[in-house]
Amino acid sequence: MYSQQHYLAQQVETASPAQLVTMLYDGALAAITRARMKWDQPLEVNRELQRAQRILTELRVTLDYERGGEIAGNLGSLYVWMIDELIAANLDKDADRLDPVERTLKEIRAAWVEATHGNQAAAS
Repeated sequence: MYSQQHYLAQQVETASPAQLVTMLYDGALAAITRARMKWDQPLEVNRELQRAQRILTELRVTLDYERGGEIAGNLGSLYVWMIDELIAANLDKDADRLDPVERTLKEIRAAWVEATHGNQAAAS
């Protein structure tokens, strides 16, 4: 019987680069959702918001500014802003600060999925 971690590891190992980015977006969104659900448990909130921050940091440091140009620069700025907002939400214990981060992340994810899905269809 496979564990959930084993299944996730298999998904990551077989995913395309575009799918990996989508998985990172999903992971950050899931961490924010878990933080909201555990808002009365400060240690859990801290753990989940830090998880989301690490994911956003990974997305930021893997941007290709040379090939991505202005788009990469804009994404990098958005990632930094979202990380800062997650830190502020955590420090201030202000769940409302998560709202714009979550909305922005969902919009970026949707655009990413549309762009990469379109590229996959064009390659077929």
